[in-house]
Amino acid sequence: MTRKGRQPSTPQVSNEQKKRRTMPEQQQPDPHVPYRVYKMDISYFSGKFEAYLRYKGIPYTPVETDAKVFKRVYAHTGIQKVPAVETADGKWLFDTTPMIRWFETQYPEPPVLPSDPALAFIALLIEDYGDEWLWRPAMWWRWVPRVSRWALGWRIAGAIVPAPFTRLYGWLFGQRQLREWVWGDGVTHKNSDTVRDMLFRELAFLEAVLSDQPFLLGSHPSVADFGYFASMFRHFGNDPDPAEVMRRQAPRTYEWLARLWNLSIDRLPPDPEWVWPGADYWRPLLNRIVKDYLPYLHQNARAHHEGRKRFDYQGETSRFPKTKTTTYRVWCREVLQQRYSEMPVDARKKVDDLFAGSGGLAILFADGVIASGLAGRFQLPLDPNTADPVKKSLKIALFGQPRN
Repeated sequence: MTRKGRQPSTPQVSNEQKKRRTMPEQQQPDPHVPYRVYKMDISYFSGKFEAYLRYKGIPYTPVETDAKVFKRVYAHTGIQKVPAVETADGKWLFDTTPMIRWFETQYPEPPVLPSDPALAFIALLIEDYGDEWLWRPAMWWRWVPRVSRWALGWRIAGAIVPAPFTRLYGWLFGQRQLREWVWGDGVTHKNSDTVRDMLFRELAFLEAVLSDQPFLLGSHPSVADFGYFASMFRHFGNDPDPAEVMRRQAPRTYEWLARLWNLSIDRLPPDPEWVWPGADYWRPLLNRIVKDYLPYLHQNARAHHEGRKRFDYQGETSRFPKTKTTTYRVWCREVLQQRYSEMPVDARKKVDDLFAGSGGLAILFADGVIASGLAGRFQLPLDPNTADPVKKSLKIALFGQPRN
């Protein structure tokens, strides 16, 4: 680890270590290869998942998505979203969190979850926070600035419709995204600046932690890194406006994106050196998780339980009136509750002590377990011979599928 204030670098690896790390980890051939990964180069979660595959050295064939690919993915998963994976033996995987969990059983070394169960839970919590809480500012920075909305709308349209219709569809798609994921999902002209400024708070945290170590929890990337990477790489690090903000205000974060994208396991020591998140610069993030994100998950779960399609979210630093109730995030909360409950008593105490200064994790279990009904949906891989048939939807076919 580096001392505070020094620029981090990837740990040095001896020739002997490199030789050991490049030897095959699996004694038995992987029956699922080659993997076909359907993805889009501008996709939030495609970037997250592809960075994971590259780091672990998992063999895959990338397939850039077009209209035909979307139809194929939808037909086999029921989700018109990428990334999705098709295995050589005809099975399917989707959604990055359960996909990474499944690939960890196939390619366990090096692990992206620390061996300490307390730190593993924190890594999963941060991954979930990065996936779901940073979604809103990522949507703001992509679709509110006009130059970004036009550029990204046209690019997405180019993968979906014939050339003569690209500009028109791109404009319509950009307006749809702006309506669905910004102004139609709790963002108003009163809180718009607050949503915009969520980026600056995250960059301040990342700059601090990355001044001490190359990755968020130590010498190796964990799921916490990949959770943050999703928004930071494809949206904040590549879209015109936020990328310039990052280059000017968060150069360590900008470097971390390139480091993680270019990383392979043979460049790291075999044994991760994990770091407990006890430094002072972690407190703002822990506060946001306890006082903003977990209350959001709780209020969303209650709205789901009560059959409300929208609810007025209120956290410590944010208020999102008439935000959409999202079934998927009810499932996210279920998973976090389960992972916390599975920890040994001493690990739970360790986690509780860390979050005590932020108000504790009681909100995670407020109103108990509220079922999403999705638990069986994410048992991967999907087998087309046993999966339920997918119901077709014209709206989804034309405009994609909301993250629900």
